[in-house]
Order: sequence, then C-alpha cells, then structure tokens
Amino acid sequence: MNIKIVKKKSPLAKSFSKSLASAEAQVELRKLEIVEELLQFMKREGINRSELAQRMGVGPSRITAMLNGTSNLTIDTLVRAGHAVGADLAQTFVPQGYQGHWVSAQKVQSTGVNCIKVEFAPKPMQHAISPQLKQKQPAKHDAEDAA
Repeated sequence: MNIKIVKKKSPLAKSFSKSLASAEAQVELRKLEIVEELLQFMKREGINRSELAQRMGVGPSRITAMLNGTSNLTIDTLVRAGHAVGADLAQTFVPQGYQGHWVSAQKVQSTGVNCIKVEFAPKPMQHAISPQLKQKQPAKHDAEDAA
C-alpha cells in the first residue's frame, strides 16, 4: 500500500493567525509586552512586588492584578510604574501593517538638561506563515498497489 503525504493549511492555524489581527488580541499582546518590560526593569533594579506597590503608593493586590493582566493598564498607571522602577514610558503609533523598532539612543544636551534622544523607524511587518498540516492519505491506486 502506498501512502501519499499531502500538505494542507490547517484551518485551526488559519483561524489563529486571523484572531491575532483583532483589536482585542492586540490589546492583550501589548499588555503582555509592557508587563514583561516592567518585570525586566524590576529584576534589573532588584525591586520585588511589595516594594513596587510601596513606591507606587498602591496596595499589593493592585500590583498583582497589573502584573497578571487582570487590570486595565492606564497611561497614569504605566507612568507611575515606570517612575517606580526608574524608567520613563515611551510610546508611539505605527502605520497598520508595519512594526516599529528603536534605531538609536544617544545622550544629548538640551537647555542644560541631559536627555536621551530616541528615534523611531517603521519597518514592514513579517506576517507569520500559517503552519501546514501533513495529512496521510491513501494513494489513488488500485488493489495491485496494496498487495
């Protein structure tokens, strides 16, 4: 018996890739990214959740909700969290279908104040290719191949 392997796009993978394009999925993705960045700053600075709560002037349960994604992250909360870990919030908009990346950061003197200059350049987004599912199907030969 001959077995023929046919590559097909998985309907589940196609559905999943479409769902990532939804606004709701983008909100959740951005929340995960910002929380991950905040956790990295906390780790680098040796700040635990209790200390972050104290620095932000909120209860530990607020920090838990913020870090596990159950609370709405407002600009106010993000700015205060950034200040608590020694960081500033930087945000921008990028045209749909593009992904942005920071291209340079340099220290400049401006009116006697040190500041960091960060430029932002968009680049085309690489769309994920839907994985293909290999399915085994019997060959279209008659009984002589099966023998």
